[in-house]
Amino acid sequence: MSSSPYSGVEFKRGIVHFFIGKATSALLAVGILFWLVRLLNVDEYGSYVTMQAGVGLGLAVMSFGLPWAAARYVPEFRLYANGKQLAKFVWQLIALISLFSVSGALLLYVVMPWLLNFLSLTQLTDVARLYLLVFVLEGLRLNIQDCILDPLLQQGRSQICLVARNLALLLCLSIVLAAQGKVHLHNVVLAEIAGSFLSVALSLQGAIRYLRAHRNLNGKDDWQPANWSEMWLTARHMYFSYLVTLIYSPWVFVFLTQRFLGLEATALFGFLTSLYAQIYRYLPATLLFSLIRPKLVASYIGEGGMAQLTRNANLVGKISLFVLMPLLVCVWLTGSELVDLLSGGKFTQAGYYFACMLLGLIPLSQRQTLETVVVASGYGHLCVRCSALGILVLPLAYWLFETGQELWSPILAMVISQIIFNITLIVAMGISTSYRPDVAGLFKLVIAALVGFVLSILAKMAWTDSFQLHASDLVELLDNAQVLVTKLKAQHISVPVHGWLDLVTTAALACSLFLLASFLFQPFRVDERIRLSRLVFKTNDSKTMKATQCERANNRI
Repeated sequence: MSSSPYSGVEFKRGIVHFFIGKATSALLAVGILFWLVRLLNVDEYGSYVTMQAGVGLGLAVMSFGLPWAAARYVPEFRLYANGKQLAKFVWQLIALISLFSVSGALLLYVVMPWLLNFLSLTQLTDVARLYLLVFVLEGLRLNIQDCILDPLLQQGRSQICLVARNLALLLCLSIVLAAQGKVHLHNVVLAEIAGSFLSVALSLQGAIRYLRAHRNLNGKDDWQPANWSEMWLTARHMYFSYLVTLIYSPWVFVFLTQRFLGLEATALFGFLTSLYAQIYRYLPATLLFSLIRPKLVASYIGEGGMAQLTRNANLVGKISLFVLMPLLVCVWLTGSELVDLLSGGKFTQAGYYFACMLLGLIPLSQRQTLETVVVASGYGHLCVRCSALGILVLPLAYWLFETGQELWSPILAMVISQIIFNITLIVAMGISTSYRPDVAGLFKLVIAALVGFVLSILAKMAWTDSFQLHASDLVELLDNAQVLVTKLKAQHISVPVHGWLDLVTTAALACSLFLLASFLFQPFRVDERIRLSRLVFKTNDSKTMKATQCERANNRI
């Protein structure tokens, strides 16, 4: 049995620790989202969303590709370096993280008057300057977790830090609400500072504890660590690609919405993008990305090569889409009433904004996996070229804003940008590498979702007696297929949702019918189902080793 820190046993242990913490942090994050939208008035919530977008955009710019360099080289240091070399590399990363975070905050402090004037938010100058502390602390927290703890498969510690942050935030807000009876924007900022500071302290403690536990680690004698210039060459393509992507990111569209439509529309768009981000964050490819990325990189640099990397990447992509599709069916079934319910009645005219926005998650759910394949195989420059094409959506968004399309402007631009990136990257990878996506499996999942959507509409309408298709209609349907479509259009596509119980019932119906359609279409191959069952259910080591040897023999054949 392998003693590798990235072996299947360690990977499974990391998943267990990860899910225990992630389930708690997910509940807390969703609770904070729904509570804040009720505590703050529309203008304050719109301002809060704008400041969050500024922090997210600033941290992304000031990362300088460090997360990707760490994702590539931290596993290598853990596998081949001795304890002293590993500790030196980790402390160098922490020093760079601190430097980048503080530098970014100082730069934002300088440009803040111009930026707030551009967004017509000069009244928020004091609060925005206070929010720079959140920028520094969040930069430290996120990068220590992404660059150090996650590549070392310390997901349990990462989740403890995140849970502690969210609990501290909730506790501070509860104290303010109990003392004042109302929460304002500056109270939320102070609560975030307290939560982020606690999380940074715990993250540093976790990194130090890990280094002490591995200070006597024996390295590989003939291994030489890469220098920083080589690491930068590895990360620069992904960083430049990320910079280009940021130009048409949701954060930028938040700024544009504030500029063209004002705080009220920004509040709605910010709430929708927060829901969008929560769903994306808990898709398997994103949820387990800190575990999956080291595993994918290790599978490529090990004996498996591109063939093993392709199999793993395709399986991850299909699992993410398998989880996403029933959510899409549920959102399309419920329409604007879902957003009305989730926001506590604050946003009642969301229409199909959210449902259309979630269509962008179909290509986005595959993006991180594709980027990891590209970086691991040494073709990171492809991401820069493919990302550059996404800039074309900015003129489209501007034209839509100017022609009065309101929130459809950023939403359509977001969806189209993700489609452009994925299609061009897959084509470029097909030319440059032997990677091939499982198009048939992904297509089967999309068809299963469409079938589940139609069956859910018919089931709900039949249950409420709002849809009646007579035998004469079925006879006529043989001659004219448009009869059924006309019947459906006459009934409204969305299904009314009255309360949380009805929402849960609709979600259960959508999931059940999607699973039924998936069972019929079989999007996962036999070998993939065997691998999933081995991962989920415990198997003894001899059986696992024997199955692995058989799989390798088949691959050679």
